[in-house]
Formats: sequence, C-alpha cells, structure tokens
Amino acid sequence: TNAPAVTRIRSNLVVFIFAVFVRALLVVALDASSSTSSGAPLLQAGVPSSFSRGSSKYLAVLGAPNAAGQRREGVEGAPSILRAAGIVDDIRALGWDARDLGDAHEPKPPVPSPPHGPPGPPTVPRVRKTNAWRDADAAALHELVARRVHDAKTSGAVPLILGGDHSVAIGSIAGALRDDPALSVVWIDAHADVNTPRVSETGNLHGMSLAMVAGLADRASWPDGAYDWLLKDDDDSRDDDVRDRVRRVQPRLDLRRLVYVGLRDVDPPEASLIAELGIEAFTAADVRSLGAERVARLALDHLRVANGGEALTSLHVSLDVDSLDPSLMNATGTPVPLGLDVEDVAGFLRELRRDAKITSADLVELNVELVDEATRGGYVDTARALARALLGEAGCAEPGA
Repeated sequence: TNAPAVTRIRSNLVVFIFAVFVRALLVVALDASSSTSSGAPLLQAGVPSSFSRGSSKYLAVLGAPNAAGQRREGVEGAPSILRAAGIVDDIRALGWDARDLGDAHEPKPPVPSPPHGPPGPPTVPRVRKTNAWRDADAAALHELVARRVHDAKTSGAVPLILGGDHSVAIGSIAGALRDDPALSVVWIDAHADVNTPRVSETGNLHGMSLAMVAGLADRASWPDGAYDWLLKDDDDSRDDDVRDRVRRVQPRLDLRRLVYVGLRDVDPPEASLIAELGIEAFTAADVRSLGAERVARLALDHLRVANGGEALTSLHVSLDVDSLDPSLMNATGTPVPLGLDVEDVAGFLRELRRDAKITSADLVELNVELVDEATRGGYVDTARALARALLGEAGCAEPGA
C-alpha cells in the first residue's frame, strides 16, 4: 500500500519542479524584452532627448562667479549659493548624469570705472571706458570660461554655466562658437545687451555681451590688447591665401542667428541695430499676446531660415533671471517691470525643446544681496526652478512659496 503513495509523491514533486523551471524561464524572457524595448540604460531614461545632441554624454555644471561686468556686489556669489541650495541634485533628479566641474575661476568682484574715456583730438570720437578698464584679469576670466566650455563640449558634455553677471556669456558663447561657428542663440532677457563701448551710456560690460561675441566692439576700448583674443582679426599673416582661409582664430556670432525673448528695456542704438540687421525680437508683451508656445515656434522658424533652411546644429540658450517680472524675481541688479511670468518662460522652453536640441546654456544675474534676507530663499528657489525648466521641468516656485 505504501508504494503507490510514494509514486504519487514523486510524480507531484517532478511536476512542481518543472513548473518552477518554466516560470523562471518566462521571467527571464520578460525582463529581456523589457530591456530591449526601453532602448536606454536606466541612468539615461529621464534625460530629455532635446539635450542629447549626438555625442552628448553628460551635463557639465560650470560656475562663472564674475561680477566685473556691472557695479553691484553679490552676483559673484550666485554659483556657490545655487550649489548649496541643491541645484546639481535638482538636475540629477531629472535623470541627468550631471557633473559639477567647479568654477572656471576665482570670484571676481565688480570693477567700477567711469563711462567715458579721456578726451582726444576734436576729430576723434571719445573712447568710452567700460567695466574692467585696464583690468586684463577680467578679460582673461572670460577667455577661461570660453576654454572650459569648449573643452566640455569636446568631451561630449552639455555645459550649463552659472553666473555671475550676463557678461559671462562672452565666454560661454565664445566657447560654444569654437565648437560650432554656426551656433544659434536664444537670449531670454529684459535687455538686448548689444551695446558697444562707443554708444553705451553706463559702460557696463554685461550690456555689451552680444556685441562682443559678434565682433562689433572696438579693440581700442581696452588698452593693452585685453580682448584681442576675442576681437582681433587674424590679419598678422602676410599670406593672403592663408588669411582668406582662416580669417579669425575666434569665430564671431552671426547676429542673424539670434532671437530675443522678453525684451522691455532696449537702448535706442540697440533698437536701431536690431532693426537694421533684422534680428528677431519678441518683447514680454509679445509673449503675453501671442503665447509662449507660438513665440517659440516663430523663433525656431526664424533660426532655421538663418541656418539656410536646415535644422539647427547647435543652440545656446542664455537665461537672465531679470526676464521675469520683479514681483517674481527681484533679486537681480536690473529688474524691469512688466516682465515674464514663470510659466511664460517654462512654456517657451518646453515648446523650444520639442524641435531643437539645446547644446549649452547660461543662468545668470541672480543677486540675493540686493533683497531682504527673509526673501532670499524664495528667489534662490525660483532660480533653481528656472534651471529645471531649462532642462525639462515646467514647474517654477514663487518667492516665499
């Protein structure tokens, strides 16, 4: 009587073992199918495709603590403040392989200087002095940023530069141009920042950044060749063929490849230049009336035409926190009323990323020293949220929220 029972037990055990074996095979097969369909490692799953330009491997956070382009202390502290608040972790939370490369240089405080240069002969226009007049160190810092940005892009990174005042874009755009002379630029700012030393009423270099990288500024505005690396033509060679083949060591920005967003404080000479060159410019009022998404589509249409009808090969977005209305961002040196809402900026960037690959970016002009200590944390959070919007997240926190 015991033999049949033993046989049944053995049979049941065999069936159980077989069932377990089959289930294990199914689990392995399902896992393999899931991995294949995802098509990307887990680390890369959350990286927005808009930032993965070809060989881009990671996001490089680079500080540029430079305040020498204006006269208010405090903006040079923004990179360290943003890091302490967790901006690098914010970026990683979006799915990025974010690496903090530290600062490109030591903090540089403001360098005041009078707006006018010394008088000359009556027939020679007066040269207007700018910030960092006779301060070659300030010019060298912009070149350091240019080198670091170019090195980061060469290594496959998407650089995010934390300013500093908006003159840091002299270095970031110069570096991006070395990687791709066909660079397109979206400038989100209350100001046009395309003054030259000869027409600027303030002498503030952060209001000349685009004129500098476009080669419009006169080298004579700086003694001792401080900005020769940026402004000097490659005319030293006497071989005409060589000179024609390699006109410049540093490529210049073609201002037809520029779009402004959020303008509302433009000097008359800047307005004339924008009209003369046909630069696409959207005021903050335009964004409100047309809608942020439509403005983004119009901006991309303009940049494609400037690029010969082809898709953009590289795109730099320079985001000044003073693009926001002062009710949302007053921790900045030059706030202007009737600015953008945080959702305007986020909506514009969201639509921009649908059809363009942002390959480098700036976040500049945060200066918490200009506001009450009780409100500083809220403004820092808003700047962090702008960075998240730039990299793919739409939500932005209001000060004090």
